Amino acid sequence: MISAVPKTEAGPAPAAVPQLVDLVHEVLQGSLRQLHPTLTKEGITMGQFWAIRTVSSLRTASLSTAARYLGLSSPALCASVDQLEKAGLVRRHRSERDRRVVELSLTPRGRQVQTRIWREIARVMTEAGRGLDAEDVAAAVRVFREVARRLESDIATRREGP
Repeated sequence: MISAVPKTEAGPAPAAVPQLVDLVHEVLQGSLRQLHPTLTKEGITMGQFWAIRTVSSLRTASLSTAARYLGLSSPALCASVDQLEKAGLVRRHRSERDRRVVELSLTPRGRQVQTRIWREIARVMTEAGRGLDAEDVAAAVRVFREVARRLESDIATRREGP
């Protein structure tokens, strides 16, 4: 049985954290390998999927904002967005707040593609989790929820600055 990480804000990280990092990487890598045929069927690359995901999560965003979230330069993301726009998945439009800014948003077709891909991710992860102990899964959910909260809190703190 998995034991939940104690809720401590201070002190050293548990010794198993490096193992957790390796396992997160393995799970992500394995699930993305399983996703490859779906992406191919949809006619997009993994990078384009993450661009769609980012634009969706931001609702509307400038190219530079989306690039920053993805850890890319604007020119690197621009080529991907050009292809997504040509495929009818993303559209560029003038910001209603600042007409000088061009924002990105998903088209209805882009939302449909994203939904199908997330459905496939859910299927793959459900299949991989079949037969796991319910308490173990609940403990993993608590741990990952807390890690996500801390990461988001850290990002928000860095955005606000000292």
